Amino acid sequence: MVARSVKIQEGTGPLVDALPFTDGEYQRRLTAIRSTMSRRGLDAFVSFTPENIYYVTGHDSPGYYFYQACVVSPTQRPVNVLRRIETTNTLGRSWSRLTVGYEDREDPIEATLGLLRELGVANRKIGAESTAWFIGPQRYIQLQDGIKQAGGQLVDASGTVEELRVIKTPEELTYIRAGARICEQAMRAGIEASREGTNENEVAAAIIAEMVRNGGEYAGLPPFITSGPRSSLCHATWAGRRYEGGDVLAYELPGVVKRYAAALVRMGIVGRPGEEVKRRAAASIEALESVIAAMKPGVTSDAVHQVTRRVFEKYGYSHLFGHRTGYSIGINYPPDWGEGHIMSIWAGDERPLRVGMTFHLVPGLFELGKHLINISETVLVTETGCEPVTHFPREMFVV
Repeated sequence: MVARSVKIQEGTGPLVDALPFTDGEYQRRLTAIRSTMSRRGLDAFVSFTPENIYYVTGHDSPGYYFYQACVVSPTQRPVNVLRRIETTNTLGRSWSRLTVGYEDREDPIEATLGLLRELGVANRKIGAESTAWFIGPQRYIQLQDGIKQAGGQLVDASGTVEELRVIKTPEELTYIRAGARICEQAMRAGIEASREGTNENEVAAAIIAEMVRNGGEYAGLPPFITSGPRSSLCHATWAGRRYEGGDVLAYELPGVVKRYAAALVRMGIVGRPGEEVKRRAAASIEALESVIAAMKPGVTSDAVHQVTRRVFEKYGYSHLFGHRTGYSIGINYPPDWGEGHIMSIWAGDERPLRVGMTFHLVPGLFELGKHLINISETVLVTETGCEPVTHFPREMFVV
């Protein structure tokens, strides 16, 4: 593997779009990453994760189906290695404004190695995200071998940025709260559009229009809009099914502002609900409210999850509850709007909750072929407990 010569480009002139955060906030993030690098004895850190690259540099694009990387060194602003046409997003609307571009048919690992050599760290100890979704094993090994040939060492540094991202600052919470307002407005529009004889596509059109109209951006997952037995299919969404009397309706909606997400689930029914549907809805609401009451700094993920489990056991629904209670939520790009790989509320996780963590709580019940019963909230862990960020009637709606 030969590291090619590279030239670091720097953006000049006014930004095309305003940055979502101040220079001070980006400096704080960079300082924290460098502190972690120092503790681990790293001379450079390489991230391949779209959310992390956005967090560190402000680079914003869904174009990571081509290789991208961000290199953090001890002395210079982070430099992004990008497909040449994607460099426009770093040069024209990022905080770092430093990039190395590669052509479509060029080897991006050679460009990354060239950048490490240009920064004077190719022969040093370098950390990288071995668990990132968008770096395949072949390219990771190629990078590892190239660094080794240069006299350096590549070590795993996964989680370096995620450990910072899991705690939200007041500035980040501003965007999550704005996303919550979009969820609420879109949910209201979806319920108003729901009636016997309409179909999932009509409701989806009303919801998505309301999202966009109120400033919502594209999310890491689509809104999930289902009816009747289709609601029992995890992560299914609109497919034109006609609403009929007795259908359970399930809507899970994201609100995204400056790439920060909130999410909200509400379920309802067309016509009069049966006793079993009402009982399952009551169980879901009780589980959600019990979890919110239990969440506070220092309580473990597992302890909160057990609260959900006990409520459903009381109702006799343990067999219908087979997933986590909630997941961290914040910066999002496809294929997910959550940060569950960073932190989830689930069995066996002894990590404590901390002030500034945000979660989407989803204590629902699935029965295949029948329905999903779920009422959710996006919440914030505070000094004194847990604050719901989404605000929408916590009940089964009837249309």
